[in-house]
Amino acid sequence: MSLVLYREPAAAAPVAYLAGDSTVASYGTGNYPQQGWGGRIRDYLTTGITVDNRAIGGRSSKSFVDEGRLSSILSVIKPGDYLFVQFGHNDGYGDPRLHTDPYTSFKTYLAMYVDLSRQYGAIPVLVTPMGRRRYNDSGRFINDFADRAAAMKQLASEKNVPLIDLNAKSIAFYDGVGVAATADVFLWLAANEYPRFPNGVSDDTHFQEYGAGQLARLVVQGIEESRLAMRSFIGAVGYPAEAAVLTGTGTVRARNYTGWQGKGYVDFPQTGGTMTLNNVIGKAGGTHTLRIRFANGAAAPRTGQLVVNGVAIAISFNATGSWNTWANKEIAVTLRSGAGNKISLRSIGGDMANIDGITVL
Repeated sequence: MSLVLYREPAAAAPVAYLAGDSTVASYGTGNYPQQGWGGRIRDYLTTGITVDNRAIGGRSSKSFVDEGRLSSILSVIKPGDYLFVQFGHNDGYGDPRLHTDPYTSFKTYLAMYVDLSRQYGAIPVLVTPMGRRRYNDSGRFINDFADRAAAMKQLASEKNVPLIDLNAKSIAFYDGVGVAATADVFLWLAANEYPRFPNGVSDDTHFQEYGAGQLARLVVQGIEESRLAMRSFIGAVGYPAEAAVLTGTGTVRARNYTGWQGKGYVDFPQTGGTMTLNNVIGKAGGTHTLRIRFANGAAAPRTGQLVVNGVAIAISFNATGSWNTWANKEIAVTLRSGAGNKISLRSIGGDMANIDGITVL
């Protein structure tokens, strides 16, 4: 690999370069609704940082280097920039152009990303490969990349590299929402639903826009947990209601009415039900505004509870005129610093408004 050792001084605004495969890559409108998390991470960041997504489908940690793609990043990377590295999905293939062994050549290639980016004063970040949509008879998701994730963790420890365990985070997310809901996360589409996929598709590896957004949110959570300096660029973080963990008989994800964000909303029963968002990012902590998107087609307000880190607050949602009409309610709450906050909405003794999502401002 030929390298250029001279580099301009660090710019005031850092760039986050992404190196990875199709699960990270950005997709244009011609491929809608397919998307990788690298195509959605910008949604969670403020201005002041640039995302340069160099991920490309079909590549492994080895082929990305052999094709000169890492060299291309190194030719422009500056001190203070970031290099996020996620591989593993294609490294297990037998094709010698792609194949690496988890605890030997895979680590050797990943070490190149780490060592070479550090030569230029950049900050490497390892991201373990997210899980596929594969589950057992009990509906629990199977980890196809346990060895790759473990090898990346070894390397991170050996070289003191920040690591975001997207492997563990993604599987916990899939388990939390359940098998049925993950059909909206992955690229599962009916025939004639989208022009790019006229025959439909059942893809257990790649993601729809909504799913890519949720994977990107988990990466941002990892940025906060890793205490990377770029966490200062985390902006408003939206949590679609259908990404929550639901409890209570009759608490369901639904699509009966138009106007929601993501792929649906949550409908609560009169018997009492709860939607819970775990690992909510509170940034530096203190007072934050929650923006709750809701619809209430009933004639009167509907009430329930907002529970933030165990503290219950009575909450009321005004009538919006119809179940197709969505409105925002903003409420100030106290959050802890970091990404360890837990936020729930709960119906108690009566039906509550439909909830489309919560955004932490």
